[in-house]
Amino acid sequence: MFLDEAEITVHGGNGGNGLVSWRKEKFISRGGPWGGDGGDGGNVIFRADSNTDTLSTFAQVKVFRAKNGGIGGKCDKHGKNGEDLVLKVPPGTVIYHDGSAVADLTNHGDEEIIAKGGRGGYGNAHFTSSVRQAPDFAERGEAGEEKSLNLELKLVADVGIIGYPSVGKSTLISVISASRPKIGDYPFTTITPNLGVVQVHDRRFVACDVPGLIDGASEGKGLGDTFLRHIERCAVLVHILDVNREDVVSDYKAIRSELENYSPALSEKKEVVVLNKVDLTGNDIEIFEEELKKNKIELFASISAATKHGIDDFLNKLLHIVLEERKNRSEDITEKEIPVLKPHLESDRTDAFTIDVEKDNSFTVKGKRIEQITNMTDWNNESAIHRFRDIIKRIGLTRSLEKAGAGEKSVVRIGELDVSDHWL
Repeated sequence: MFLDEAEITVHGGNGGNGLVSWRKEKFISRGGPWGGDGGDGGNVIFRADSNTDTLSTFAQVKVFRAKNGGIGGKCDKHGKNGEDLVLKVPPGTVIYHDGSAVADLTNHGDEEIIAKGGRGGYGNAHFTSSVRQAPDFAERGEAGEEKSLNLELKLVADVGIIGYPSVGKSTLISVISASRPKIGDYPFTTITPNLGVVQVHDRRFVACDVPGLIDGASEGKGLGDTFLRHIERCAVLVHILDVNREDVVSDYKAIRSELENYSPALSEKKEVVVLNKVDLTGNDIEIFEEELKKNKIELFASISAATKHGIDDFLNKLLHIVLEERKNRSEDITEKEIPVLKPHLESDRTDAFTIDVEKDNSFTVKGKRIEQITNMTDWNNESAIHRFRDIIKRIGLTRSLEKAGAGEKSVVRIGELDVSDHWL
């Protein structure tokens, strides 16, 4: 089953809890804390794999979870890290979260961590210091990230073959490649895009046969709007016109209008116009050439996909354009500005926080590291709560809350967790 859209939810694995444990060995007095750290949760990773060409894996199963980290062990042993979950998708898959693209996996082997696993909690052995020689608390494991995703497949091809239904697109791709699409003499024979590898001499390129377009395709009529995205990545569009139809000029203009309505960028792609089924005219196509020229439409080639007339010349000319477009795309990528990383603006420091005073006079503290510490604190352990208070005093959060107007009876949240009873 071909599927080019999917909605799923992914969960990074939870970090394992740290352990409270004590060293108890014969002849060793005052052995001290010996609880190990919890293991980190596994990540959810998406990887482009050319051995798959559909998102059908995500048709039935909608929730995917990486493995959780193991709890810390005795003898200061680290818990087992959770195994990453690798989800394979076809090259050309774009992953969206909250309406924004978070990954574009174009080539085979491209991969991206989409949901990170949580950090394992520290065991009590981690908190030993000169002033805290017998810590009787440990951290909880951090929860892994949870994200709702939209997956969208845009097939990656050098050439996109477009045109009205039944103009011979599927026949053409079956002739120039090893692809064997369903072919019939009725509209919408092709209901899914077909990819084929075309070999010309010692060079290869990939062609994509897109289901037929009709007037109003960009607005949802026919099948066009469902599959127009698959030609967005094509370097060259081969626009097939059928000499057996009444008016090839009107057909051309109608399809061009649909491309422009769907995406201005799509309408600006390199395009070549090809007349097909010329065998039905006895290969006498002068009248069509004159009509196209009169409307300033440049004819690239005249062929008969069914009889293979003109195919070799067409492919030789097309290969030249494909290679030129590949070169241009390569230069565009090279000339793109290299992003400047500014890690100091996205600080993980504990004292990097903000305080928002809400309309109900409650206080919300936001900060990546302080939220992590808060979520990993064991609120059932008094010693862990004392440590939390020590941290927020040391980083100046307590004083900042007081300056903002927070008092003993105020509602204070760090992230989404209510810490009203613990911050003072």
